[in-house]
Amino acid sequence: MSTPNRIKRLRLRTSGGIKPLLCYLICFALPLLWQYAGLWMVYPYKLAHTAPAIADTLLKLLPLQPAALEAAAMEAALPTASDPSLWSASLSLRDEHWQLYVAVCFVFAWAATLLIQLGWRIRHSKGLNAAKLCRHAKTSYRIQLFIIMLVNAAVALLVYLSGVQHIPGRTAWDYLVYFPAYLLNVLAAMLCFRLAAPPAISGKHAFFKRL
Repeated sequence: MSTPNRIKRLRLRTSGGIKPLLCYLICFALPLLWQYAGLWMVYPYKLAHTAPAIADTLLKLLPLQPAALEAAAMEAALPTASDPSLWSASLSLRDEHWQLYVAVCFVFAWAATLLIQLGWRIRHSKGLNAAKLCRHAKTSYRIQLFIIMLVNAAVALLVYLSGVQHIPGRTAWDYLVYFPAYLLNVLAAMLCFRLAAPPAISGKHAFFKRL
């Protein structure tokens, strides 16, 4: 085989690997960027000092009560004195605890979504019978996507029940900051399922598209 042909084949294979990788990076970066922007850019200007006492709530929900969590609850407790600076300090601590809690919950859902999707991709990367492999991949895709929806819905519901429902005077900003990123998780997984599937089950006009 001539050298130009070898170079052409090498470029095609490299491009085929880069496009799915870019699809993953873009799709799964968007939920992270949304949650980051919501918690550390929008929150300080629109929702500052509105955080629920999440440390107290967790102490009531958890069977074990870590010393660090007890200390955090005590630090964020509203003072009995009417000193504005003490109130502001306590509310700022509540904000920090709440932002951290929401971030941890979201990262858990994001990581679970990515791992489930990657697990599906690995399981369907090789096979001798392409038609059978593709049929199995379709069924598995629908099941895994449903599981991803359940995981994100469950974590979003946890965030709502453990904290958001206790925020007085909730506005549209609360819902925009805390919940759309979970929907973006599901959309990211859906796009990667359909657009960045393994070569063994994907094609230009197939159910799973080849980038």
